[in-house]
Amino acid sequence: MSRKREAFAVILIGIGMLVLLGPYVGFFTIVALLLLLIGVIALRHGKMRKGYICLGTGSGLLLLDHLALVLGIGLISLGIFYVRANKAHGGQKYFSQQNFIKTVQYNRDPWMMRSISSWHAIGDIDCDLSLAMAEEPDTVLYFHGLIGDLDFTIPEEYGVEIEAHLLFGQIGFNPEHSMGMERRQGVLNRVQWKSANYMNSTQRVKLVIFYVAGDLNIRLSA
Repeated sequence: MSRKREAFAVILIGIGMLVLLGPYVGFFTIVALLLLLIGVIALRHGKMRKGYICLGTGSGLLLLDHLALVLGIGLISLGIFYVRANKAHGGQKYFSQQNFIKTVQYNRDPWMMRSISSWHAIGDIDCDLSLAMAEEPDTVLYFHGLIGDLDFTIPEEYGVEIEAHLLFGQIGFNPEHSMGMERRQGVLNRVQWKSANYMNSTQRVKLVIFYVAGDLNIRLSA
C-alpha cells in the first residue's frame, strides 16, 4: 500500500471512529485511538521510533482521559500473570515480585540466578547469563508486564527454552549464535524455541516473556 493510500485509509478509519464513538467518547479519546492506529501501522513498516512515539503518546492520552480503563488493563494483566506463573514454573518453588517500575541490570558483575516471576507496568531488564551463578540446574525466568525493554545474553552451554509474546513491538533473536540477529516487528510477535542440547545440558534456563508492548533482544553467545 502506497503512503497516500495508507494516509487516506487512516483518515477514513478516523472519520469512522468519530462517527461511531463520537456520542460516547471525548475528543482526546479519538485522537488517542488515531495515534495508536498510526503507531501500529508504523511498527508494521519497521518505523520503530515513530511507532513507539505514537503508541506512547496515544497511551498517555488514554491514561489522562480513561484512567479507569488503563487501571482495568493493568489489573487484567496482573491477573493473567498470577494464573500463568505456576504454569510457567511447573509447580516448582520460585520468587514472585510485583512492581510498578522494574529495573534489572545484571550485565556487569556476577549475580545469583534463581527462578523468578516478575510483574511490572514498566520494565527495563538486562541480564547476561554468562555472569550468572545459578542456584539450581533448572531455572525459570518469567517476566510479564505492560511496557518493557528487555535484553538477554545466554551462553551456548546452557540448555535454553524460550516462550516470548509481544502484542506490539520488536523481537530480536539469533537461534544460531554464529549468525546475525533475526528481527520480528509489528503486531502479535511470538517466539517459541528450544535448543537441541536442552535435555542433555547440566544447566537449563526457561525464559518466559509476556508484554503488551516492548523491545526484546535475546542473544545466544559462544
